[in-house]
Amino acid sequence: MKSKVIAKAGLVGVIMSLSLTAQALPTSQVVFAKGSYCGSYTGDLSKGRVFKVSLGANQELVINTDGHVQSVKDSKGRRLADHGDSDYRYYTHSKGEHRITMVGSGFSSAEFCAY
Repeated sequence: MKSKVIAKAGLVGVIMSLSLTAQALPTSQVVFAKGSYCGSYTGDLSKGRVFKVSLGANQELVINTDGHVQSVKDSKGRRLADHGDSDYRYYTHSKGEHRITMVGSGFSSAEFCAY
C-alpha cells in the first residue's frame, strides 16, 4: 500500500514538472507582413519554443523548418494532425490563436505559411 502511495506521488510530481516545463518555454508571435502568407523565425530552438499564430477556420498551415514540430494546438486546445510529407502540414477547424511547440538542435529556422 505504501509503495502505491509513493508511486502516485512520484507520478504527480512528474506530471507537474512537465506542465511547468511547457509553461516555461519562450514564446514568439508569428507575424505575417502585409500582403504575405508567410512569417519566419531564426534563432535558438534547443530548449524549445512556442509560436503563437492567429489563423482562420479551414486554413492550411505549412511549416518548413530544420527543427522539429512537437505539436500544433488550435484555439480550443485540440491537437491538430500532421498531414505533411517533407514539411509539416495542418488543417485548421476553428479560428483564433493556434500554438505551435517546436524544438531544434541549437540555431534553427522556421517558415510558417497559412493558405
